[in-house]
Amino acid sequence: MISVRHEELIKAFGNQVRQLRKQKGYTMQKLAEEAGIDTRQLSYIELGKVNTTISSIYVIAKALNISISELLKLENY
Repeated sequence: MISVRHEELIKAFGNQVRQLRKQKGYTMQKLAEEAGIDTRQLSYIELGKVNTTISSIYVIAKALNISISELLKLENY
């Protein structure tokens, strides 16, 4: 298995999650609870410290009540 890690993309995704979370008026704790993930994991995602899974992307999008494609629109990337 080849490990692929694109730091700029990971940070851009984290910024997108943070922006959308704030637009919805959610705290980090509220979004983590809605998504069923640990607050620390969400923090690492938003900070661009982890290359998150498609499963996490799915539950975050669902918790934000948006599509995965909308969550992955990385305008600034």
